[in-house]
Amino acid sequence: MAAAEPRLERLVTRRPLDYRAVVAPVAVVGGWAVLALMNPYFLTVANGLNIAGQFGILAIVALGELLVIVTGGFDLSVGSVAALATVVGARAVNALGPLGLPALALVGALCGAVNGVLIAHFRVQPVIATLGSMLGARGLALLLSDGGQTVALRPDIDLMPLGYGHVAGIPGTFLWAAGLAVAATVFTRRIRLGRRLYMIGSHAAAAELVGVPVRSTLVWAYALSGLSSGLAGLLLLSRAGAGLPTEGSGLELSAIASAVIGGAALTGGTGSPPSVFLGAFFIQSLLNGLNLSGISPFVAELVLGSVIVLAGLLDFAMRRIGDGPRRPSWGY
Repeated sequence: MAAAEPRLERLVTRRPLDYRAVVAPVAVVGGWAVLALMNPYFLTVANGLNIAGQFGILAIVALGELLVIVTGGFDLSVGSVAALATVVGARAVNALGPLGLPALALVGALCGAVNGVLIAHFRVQPVIATLGSMLGARGLALLLSDGGQTVALRPDIDLMPLGYGHVAGIPGTFLWAAGLAVAATVFTRRIRLGRRLYMIGSHAAAAELVGVPVRSTLVWAYALSGLSSGLAGLLLLSRAGAGLPTEGSGLELSAIASAVIGGAALTGGTGSPPSVFLGAFFIQSLLNGLNLSGISPFVAELVLGSVIVLAGLLDFAMRRIGDGPRRPSWGY
């Protein structure tokens, strides 16, 4: 049956009109036009670089979130996992110096793998598994930080260049996120494991019939999502100079909204890393523009919540237009 896998893959990836891909560019152009009218200082090179330096963390998490969304699931634990990674990473770096930095990626990947095992092998629904992980990771971060205290890095350890460095005037966090977007694009288009994620999201039962190892592939998807949270935690740690157990609140919702605005279908099978990259850029531009215009942060939260709801409605409209309803792939 494995010989049928390439044929199923061609059926899954062939789309006559990729109308979802235009949503993020239109949102960015339209959003920038409106925000520029609200504040003349928004449309400046300095502010553009400021946005580029801010949105890298969200983009990295959103790209990881995409890998589970295309399977028909989602990950609510990404913000808490990023916070846990900063705390564990701060303690590891204080103990081992720079050799402790891989601990952040390891913590993220491990948390993601646990989610994947619960979902793929024990048939726990993604919302339950990742909600439990969200609360568990947050609680563990608070426990390891002695009740919510920041875990400061040693004075002789300076990670600021990772979070605030520039290359030829371009913020390093932007380059991190852009590099990961390129890697994610190659992974989903050229690597068999990445292509299998779309096959599972389109029809998990059919993918299993042609020989795709559905359960192990799902575990990999959630492990990679956790890994992206760990990398985001590394940037948070480098920018703050301390492990922050309360960091990352709301990051999961912004990441899901970025993915949907970027054209990812919540029912699985569809999504493009470059478009999700632009979706994250739109979300950060929106927050930046509202803040620059002096709008209350409470109103900004209301606007962001509305954008998330509209993103969900957009996904519904996209499915009605061309995709048709799909059964959630975790229920194979």
